[in-house]
Amino acid sequence: MDGDSDSKSDSNTSKKNGRFRLWQKILAGAVVVFVVLFIIINLATSGVTKVSNEFLKDMQNKNADGAYSLLTKEAAAATDKDQFKKVVDQAGPILNTKAKMTSKEASGETGKAGTGKVVYEIKGTDGITYNITINLQKEDGEWKVLNFESDQKK
Repeated sequence: MDGDSDSKSDSNTSKKNGRFRLWQKILAGAVVVFVVLFIIINLATSGVTKVSNEFLKDMQNKNADGAYSLLTKEAAAATDKDQFKKVVDQAGPILNTKAKMTSKEASGETGKAGTGKVVYEIKGTDGITYNITINLQKEDGEWKVLNFESDQKK
């Protein structure tokens, strides 16, 4: 009789261990999928983030030439460089505080230029919190700023 109870106990232990291992495999698989998706999303939006961060930093530092160089050809053609400098000189000091990125996205379709958008929240030196949206477009394989807008956070 002792032999029968030992074999039943061994059988139950291996079944429990088998279920636990399956549960571990499922959990490990889910973690791997999450990490891979996280990496893919960050790689897909890294160019958008880099250019928008550089553009915003140029604006904050009143570097109008640097910011202007990041514009698409279309945006540069539609924007007078002297007017742009006035906007940068006016907005730069107000926005010269820590920026918090609140969202970023990038998309692309075959046969069309990729597009991206990054939104920042900045508490201005004037005490007002601003949402800064920078829209980007891929041009000649590089991300460029198509336009930007700011509004007060409500």
